[in-house]
Amino acid sequence: MLNSILELPFLAAAEYPDRLSHQFRRGRGIESRTFSDFTLSIRELTAGMQELGIRRGDHVGFFVNNRYEWSVSDYALQALGAVSVPRGSDTTALEVQFIFHHSDSVFMILESLSQLSDLINVFTEDDWKQCRKIMLIDAPERLDGIPDELTDKIVYYRDLFSQGREFLSGNPGFMEKLISKVKSEDLFTIVYTSGTTGNPKGVMLSHANFVQNVVANTPRLEVDSSKEEITVVMLPSWHVYERAFEFVCHYTALTIFYSSAGRFAADLLEVKPHLIISVPRVWESIYQKMIKAISLMPAFKRNLIFMFIKINQLYLTSDTYLRGGYISLKDRSGFHHLISRIGHVFGRLFLFPGHSLAGRLFRPFREKVGGRMRVAASGAGSLPKYLDEVFNALGITIVNAYGMTECAPGILSRTLGCNTLGTTGIPFDNTEVQLRREDGSETSTGEKGVVFVRGPQVMAGYYKNQDATEAVLDAEGWLNTGDLAVRSENGEIIIVGRIKDTIVLMSGENVEPEPIEDKMKESLYIDHAVVLGQDQKQLSAIVAVNEEELMRLAAELKLSPSEVVVDGSGSIEHEGIYQHLMNEVNSLISREHGFKRFEFITRILPVKNDFSIGKELTQTLKVKRKYIQEKYKGLISRLHQDTKRRKQR
Repeated sequence: MLNSILELPFLAAAEYPDRLSHQFRRGRGIESRTFSDFTLSIRELTAGMQELGIRRGDHVGFFVNNRYEWSVSDYALQALGAVSVPRGSDTTALEVQFIFHHSDSVFMILESLSQLSDLINVFTEDDWKQCRKIMLIDAPERLDGIPDELTDKIVYYRDLFSQGREFLSGNPGFMEKLISKVKSEDLFTIVYTSGTTGNPKGVMLSHANFVQNVVANTPRLEVDSSKEEITVVMLPSWHVYERAFEFVCHYTALTIFYSSAGRFAADLLEVKPHLIISVPRVWESIYQKMIKAISLMPAFKRNLIFMFIKINQLYLTSDTYLRGGYISLKDRSGFHHLISRIGHVFGRLFLFPGHSLAGRLFRPFREKVGGRMRVAASGAGSLPKYLDEVFNALGITIVNAYGMTECAPGILSRTLGCNTLGTTGIPFDNTEVQLRREDGSETSTGEKGVVFVRGPQVMAGYYKNQDATEAVLDAEGWLNTGDLAVRSENGEIIIVGRIKDTIVLMSGENVEPEPIEDKMKESLYIDHAVVLGQDQKQLSAIVAVNEEELMRLAAELKLSPSEVVVDGSGSIEHEGIYQHLMNEVNSLISREHGFKRFEFITRILPVKNDFSIGKELTQTLKVKRKYIQEKYKGLISRLHQDTKRRKQR
């Protein structure tokens, strides 16, 4: 049994010392490290950090993007019993200041001198007094613009490694002693949430929280350490979704190839991963490019592909039903079950020849993600059903997953043995999940309720924020996730939205915006959508328009770029473009696609898509509703006024 996360790389190195642990780009080449190299780096940096003065219980602000040194540092801090407080190197200076100060950090790790330069005018004199040492991973040639009192605090990683090597030469059993001191209940890390509704909260997570995710998630991904597999990652390592997955990789001696958002598609082709984790926005991007490519094909070939996608969807539905996976939002009789089962037996037999042909026909699509991908897990946001159905039908197996920072992060996921399209899955092992009504009682089949979770992955609480902790975590260990879900008859759960995102119209109708937004993003023109309408008569939406498709449409309408975006806000107000986009939205949000009349979008606010991570988007590419509504509040106000005037006419 695992006692701590710190054990993982050393167990892998003992069994597979020469297997690659990491690959990454440096300059124009690709560098590799084995598990033996990896654990040696951890030993050296741990010793170097101890020589620097880092001790058990010290909080260390850790502002670095995913790279080999990130992982080495993470384990070195664990070994010393220090508490890591991680965030990316692209975090704004103001947010770094808040996190460093609020977390009581006394050491800081940065990637580059430019990060430190950004902090000089934001950190207070007290903040700098609080900071004992600043560790820089990349050593600059000069320290231009850095005050003398700060240069004395700077230590370079190359020197830490050098000092660590010297120390280890006389202390061969150093690391083993440290590993034995780590307890499963020890505070491991404080991860600050993305702060979409105000200042971020510091989630306190222990070794036990992450160990639960490792032992529960590994079987669901069916990772076999005896097989040499590789993954390509591009999500930030500090995010618990990515961090927990990297721990699974170390647990199973799986090779990590570090990529980036800009190179991810190319790296999938080059590296040919066996499994990946991703977020819905990645699949949306791939889907839009794929649909555009299919639309340019001759009509016969295009229709053939769409026909076989549908055949495969039907086959997968029948096959999964016979494995026990299906969606039924009401309890049915045994006779109804029997009739359905018989129908799916014949359905699978009838559709099997088409399924076999589809497997060969769709090989070029699978090659677009490397050609040997065994499974992809999609989390950090709900996977829209249309993406779920299309990619699985193409033979690119995606399992949906759900979690949150407060659970390090895993709560639910689907399994490869029962991959029910459209659901979020079933609870991880050792995890209890309840869907509750407002009065605290459990919901019945198909009834919407709030998700509560209890298990060894649930956080200890929010750092220095007892009120926020008590608001979501009760004395019995039940965590209120704030998410809404329904339970299928067979126990599978479908996440449908968040309490705080629910829109209440003037008529009293409750609207969950996510399904509407997901459907709108099926359009090639729409990269992001934010539904509006709280206390309004009808719904409207901000739509961030894909720039490439926008320019193509402008060319068709014989418009110059200056005629498309009319002001500094990025608002798109040309009537022809507006009407085209509105027609797209109306065709998607309709009765034919299962939407009720009060869910229809009556007005849109098209804006040029310049959404960026850290502003409009979180690190996992989810939109920050509050930020966007504040950014466009003037235009939104005008939008609602225009809607009222149109109704009065």
